Amino acid sequence: MVDQRSLNAERQAMGTRSSAELGPVTAAVLAHLAAGQVRRVLDIGCGQGGLAAALVRRGYAVTGIDPQAGAVATARSRAPGAEFHVAGAEAIPARDMSFGAAILMNTLHHIPGPLMHPALAEAFRVLRPMGLLVVVEPLAEGSFFDAMRPLDDETTVRAQALAALAAFETDTGAQPLSDTRVERISRFAGLHAFLSYVCQPDPGRAEQATRQRAAIAAAFERAAEPADGLFVLRQPHLLRVLRRP
Repeated sequence: MVDQRSLNAERQAMGTRSSAELGPVTAAVLAHLAAGQVRRVLDIGCGQGGLAAALVRRGYAVTGIDPQAGAVATARSRAPGAEFHVAGAEAIPARDMSFGAAILMNTLHHIPGPLMHPALAEAFRVLRPMGLLVVVEPLAEGSFFDAMRPLDDETTVRAQALAALAAFETDTGAQPLSDTRVERISRFAGLHAFLSYVCQPDPGRAEQATRQRAAIAAAFERAAEPADGLFVLRQPHLLRVLRRP
């Protein structure tokens, strides 16, 4: 039997609540797309299609790419109005100047370090002139980060992603439009729901979760705030928007 409270908690953590409410990170991204009068969007590292589905519901023409075939299959069923491809960010299967916006939401730090700059360059390649590059990256701070460190300490890769983004901005002369912090508030029914959520984008974490379960449980207990029968974790994000010249 499905634990509905656990399911709702995971939906809340992903910004895909059972109601029309959106998480603050997704809402901030949508606000930038609306302000830029964008219609065609590329979702780079689309995962299981949560963002793509939100975009399709709002009338955007969406293409998503992800290197994991299983994630793409789920995304296709979740956002049937979008187009999806199994592809890496460093080799986007699209023509030059095809999109009004390209989004990397929690994606850049998952790309191997040497490929971060090429991935950003590929995103710029497929943008139309004056198109928007929207990058959302989790910062190495917050209670969510603290709870996750025994499972996967992303301190180094998150720093690499921010450095790559800053270098790319300097190298290309892109016009910065926004550089803000947005906090995602995730609510979980318990440790099991938390582990299900954090292992979803990276199946390789499951083995580590089994080995380090006691340490993860202790970190989760220290970091999480009990509230209304659930456990709250907070993750600050950097939201940076660049415009292609």
